[in-house]
Amino acid sequence: MNSLINDHELNLISSQWTNWISKQTEFKRIDNNTIQVLTSFTDAFDDGILFNIISNDNDSYSVTDNGYTIWNLETNGINVSKNGSNRNRILNSIIKPYNFSISKNKAIEKDDIQLKDLSQTITDFVQILINVSDIAFMNRTNTAGIFTDDVQTYFSARRENYDYFTNAITLGKTNQQYRFEFNFMPRRQEYKLTKMYNTISKNTMEAIIGIYSDTVEYISKNFGNNASMNILVNGVTAKEKDYISGLQNHGINVVDFQVKSDVKNAFAIAS
Repeated sequence: MNSLINDHELNLISSQWTNWISKQTEFKRIDNNTIQVLTSFTDAFDDGILFNIISNDNDSYSVTDNGYTIWNLETNGINVSKNGSNRNRILNSIIKPYNFSISKNKAIEKDDIQLKDLSQTITDFVQILINVSDIAFMNRTNTAGIFTDDVQTYFSARRENYDYFTNAITLGKTNQQYRFEFNFMPRRQEYKLTKMYNTISKNTMEAIIGIYSDTVEYISKNFGNNASMNILVNGVTAKEKDYISGLQNHGINVVDFQVKSDVKNAFAIAS
């Protein structure tokens, strides 16, 4: 990993994140079958991100936001429910990789969760709700196409220039799994695990740093000292520059997909 971060700093970052997230997440009983999870994150409208865990009769669990996330977006004039629209496609591209669905009352939810999988589901759900909420920050240029599709099409058409595999899974110290959309290999025994974000907000910056803190040891152990965590973002606004600087200060490289020369320098096979 980045040689500028020594082991003491690494452990400090990791312990601070673990302590912070454990103190900032609250589990509140609603009734005999329902627990409300209140996180430290806020959505695009500065409302707290929360959701419910429901115990089912068959010893399984469900999680749901009760429709609040989509309702909040649409109340603020951001329609994500229109079938075939770019925003609806973006919404589905966020939730489907984690096997979540949208109910008739527009709740983002997942059913039939076993107790052993509940912790991972909570981690996934926080990421989903942050990313769905951040649709509010997308401008017309960003919503003109699906970022994920654009990126996959771009790299798949240039396999002679980019050596990579997709959907790399890493394991955190908290035993949570994290999915990296790409793992680029510009050189022999060099690995650039890469996550994609359409936009970078304060929430996503904090979440990314948390993922880094939780997985840095696993990445180093399993991929070696020439491994790194990277973020591929769909354009950079002036507001996002401070958040990107915060990520880079933690040794997390951020690459603007719209600047293809930077993409090539970061991920292409070295000549």
